[in-house]
Amino acid sequence: MEAEIRIFLVDDEVEIRRSIRDMLSGYGEFQVVGEADGKESALALLARRPAHVVFSDIQMAGGSGFDLAQAVHSRWPEVLVVFLTGYADFALEGYVYGPVDFLVKPVSRQRLEQTLERIHQRLRQRPETAARIGMPTEGGYRIVDPAEIAYLEKDERRVKINWKDGAFDHTGKSMQELEEILLDCGFFRCHQSYLIPLGDITGIEKEHFGRSYRVRLRGDPPAGLPLSRKKYYELRDLLRQRGIAQLE
Repeated sequence: MEAEIRIFLVDDEVEIRRSIRDMLSGYGEFQVVGEADGKESALALLARRPAHVVFSDIQMAGGSGFDLAQAVHSRWPEVLVVFLTGYADFALEGYVYGPVDFLVKPVSRQRLEQTLERIHQRLRQRPETAARIGMPTEGGYRIVDPAEIAYLEKDERRVKINWKDGAFDHTGKSMQELEEILLDCGFFRCHQSYLIPLGDITGIEKEHFGRSYRVRLRGDPPAGLPLSRKKYYELRDLLRQRGIAQLE
């Protein structure tokens, strides 16, 4: 199980979100990575900010929490759901969606702690899925282990996702949006047009008497990828932090 558990809050009441966020701040391993007030805005943000657990109100304008849970499980089957409700009567109806728990509002700290322990138990039961993410493609979403991605590159107005098996997909998401999705998965924006996995770097080469650089990756591509001068210094420091003193 990962040290950090990413939480996404969905409720059309700002005070409910604030209360839960404040309580979660007392548990260091639980990080709130995003908030939304309804189904559609939640799905759009979740595509950019992957979460392990979605806390969702049941009664919301523009789509119920049950509708959201169904959509989340369709796109990201590994994501857990906790329902929030002002009425305990909804619990029986909601069990078909396999939630971790139901929390009746207002949520007490003691009751929240019970839910957090249940989240721990669920994640321990399936550690292999915790690292999987939903990568947006033109055909929908592809649920993958980030290690399956060779690198991403701008391809005219789209972004091309190059997979390590030699296949590729295109996505309408911007490079900045994809960088946010992959931020905690060990990826680095080496150039405005490229996003690469840090763990696959095998070397950095100077070109044109040090005026430009290229970064080499394990397997792809043979000629390496461009590394901007600004990003060279950032990457060098990042690799040193990881115990790699020099790759030139």
